[in-house]
Amino acid sequence: MTPPPVDPAHVTAREKQLLILVAQGKKNREIAAELHLAPTSVRTYLVMLRHKLGVRGHRATLARVAFRLRYVDPGTAEGAAPALTRDEQGLLRDLADGLTLNEIAAKKRGTYDQVKADAARLLSRLGADDRIEAMRICEQHSLLNEDADGCGPPRTALPDEAA
Repeated sequence: MTPPPVDPAHVTAREKQLLILVAQGKKNREIAAELHLAPTSVRTYLVMLRHKLGVRGHRATLARVAFRLRYVDPGTAEGAAPALTRDEQGLLRDLADGLTLNEIAAKKRGTYDQVKADAARLLSRLGADDRIEAMRICEQHSLLNEDADGCGPPRTALPDEAA
């Protein structure tokens, strides 16, 4: 499930500040201190922002929006993009779409522990410490760019496919 396109004109200045701070990896308490808000207000803002943007789940989905809208520069890619298998691309897409590890396990009919191990392996392969950093790397290398109809990554031959 790819997030719908976001119209930057509908993002308020306060929401933009929140997106930037989330993409920088700040926690709710840090955001609250910087914006002079109560931590519960930050949580409420983030829930409402997820709803407004049509994204769900994890903070990484909000970070992805901030990178895509260039509210935060994802930086320049260092080295070549990692070659990901079809399963790794699917897992990366699920993580980017905000699915929890339990939801991914149910979708793939696997176990939570296996999905957790697969996600840890994927983050390590990307050189990311967490999902937000993974979204930054994905944006740098265009790993999650949708094709023309917005239904997934550009179709290319994958290393685990027969030619």
